[in-house]
Amino acid sequence: LEERIEKQGHKPATLLLTGLTGTRKRSIAYALERRLFEEGVNVMVLEGQSMRLGLGRDLGFSVKGRDENLRRVSEMAHLLNEAGTLCICSFVAPFADTRARAKELGGADRFLEVHVDAPIEFCRENDPSGLYAKADIGEIKDFPGVTVPYEAPQAPDCKLDSSEQPVDECVERL
Repeated sequence: LEERIEKQGHKPATLLLTGLTGTRKRSIAYALERRLFEEGVNVMVLEGQSMRLGLGRDLGFSVKGRDENLRRVSEMAHLLNEAGTLCICSFVAPFADTRARAKELGGADRFLEVHVDAPIEFCRENDPSGLYAKADIGEIKDFPGVTVPYEAPQAPDCKLDSSEQPVDECVERL
C-alpha cells in the first residue's frame, strides 16, 4: 500500500455519503469524483442504484437487505482502498449500527462519514422515481423517512445541507 500511496500521491480512503433518498447524495458523489479525477486522484463512486443492479441484486430493501448491501459495499470499498483507490460511497445507510460496522471494516483512520441532510419536503420534491409516493401507499415497505426511521449521524466528519447548498458548493466543502 505504501508504494501505491507514493506512486499515486494520495492516501486511500472511503467517504460514506449518507442521507435520505432525494438529498442529492448521488449527484454530489459523482461531481466530487469528477473533481478529484481531474486532480489526478485514483477515485471511484460506489452508489446504491448501480450496486443494486449487480452486487446487491439478490437483496431486497428490508432492514436486513439494506444492512447486507452496505456490508458488501464496505468490503468492496476496503479492497479498493487496499489497491490505493479513494472510494466515494453514496447510500441511504439509515442505521447507525450498520454505518459503525462499515467504519470498523474500512478502518477508522481512512473512513469518513458525510451526512447529506435536507428537509423531508425537499427530498420528496427531488425524488424523480416516485419512491416516497410508493412508500406512502404501502408499495414499498421499510422506506427510511416514511415507514422506518433514518438515524441521522450524531457526529459526522462533515455535514452538508443539500437544500441550502448547490452540488458544486457541497463538492467544494468536501
